[in-house]
Amino acid sequence: MAIPSIDTIIRDAIAQRVFPGAVAVVARGDETLHCAAYGATAYEAPESVPVTPATIYDIASLTKVFTATGALRLYDTGALDLDAPVGAYLARFRVRDITVRHLLTHTSGLDVRLSVLRHAGREGLLNAVYAAVPRHRPGSKVAYTNINSLLLGEIVATLHGAPLDVALDDLVIQPLGLRETRFRPDAALVTRIAPTEFDYEWRGRLVHGSVHDESAHVLGGVAGHAGLFSTAAELVSFCRSWLATPEDHNHRHVLRRATMTLATTNHTPGMALPCGLGWMLDRAGFMGAAPAGSFGHTGFTGPALVIIPHYRVIVVVLSNRTYPRRDTPRHHPVTAAIVNAALAGIA
Repeated sequence: MAIPSIDTIIRDAIAQRVFPGAVAVVARGDETLHCAAYGATAYEAPESVPVTPATIYDIASLTKVFTATGALRLYDTGALDLDAPVGAYLARFRVRDITVRHLLTHTSGLDVRLSVLRHAGREGLLNAVYAAVPRHRPGSKVAYTNINSLLLGEIVATLHGAPLDVALDDLVIQPLGLRETRFRPDAALVTRIAPTEFDYEWRGRLVHGSVHDESAHVLGGVAGHAGLFSTAAELVSFCRSWLATPEDHNHRHVLRRATMTLATTNHTPGMALPCGLGWMLDRAGFMGAAPAGSFGHTGFTGPALVIIPHYRVIVVVLSNRTYPRRDTPRHHPVTAAIVNAALAGIA
């Protein structure tokens, strides 16, 4: 089954060079309403191949919702207290009034641009992160910054007693049966991976098969805020786990229903942006006309996912909008239009 208007939206975006290609999936419950691949992995270039539903994308900041899910899994087991200070789990972090909940809701007050630290090396970057101090009072303002999810990833790894890639594999990826969601994909997979950007200034090469985010690259390709690669189908499975109930035996889930409800509740009322625990809530900029209670996330390289509990609908869009060079983002209105088309298709 397909939703023809989505075909038109994405083909128009490709023609306008918003991105060279994309995969879009719309699911409702167990049913897939739309699944299609469009365009190519690059514009006129030797490395370009047609996009297929199995194309692997650098999902950038969608990594954050996997990190948040890992943290919430530890919360479910009693290992993590959301209102404990970050320093209770990370001895090198000295700010006493920033809590785990602040990290999950981007209200820590920390505002460090990690990409400018790419020349500092791994230890230099981590030293700057652990020495960071808030620019405004924790809990008073939403400021979406990568440092929050990086620190959350450090907590997950510390509590699990393993590097973050192993921790998320144990806590989230394997329990959900995901086989192609991973950090640092094998070189043999490069022909299935969409390239992200020509990085002339720093790496001096096309970024293809390794993480696009500079700070995650410095950290070895594994970080709480970026580094995962995945496919549209596996992201749909991940999203379905957030709609699953204990009685739903068709889809796996790793969190208690009460925890999923807590995570998708607005924890920043009265602030500029509604935030759940790791989730963006009710963001019309990429969610379009999705009804209140919808949640999702976006990534710098082009991916987006939207979960609409009211209709049990999931929308996943993967693209490499940063190819060949990053520009002013134009992909969010495309995602919003796809969401609107999906909603019109079920009306």
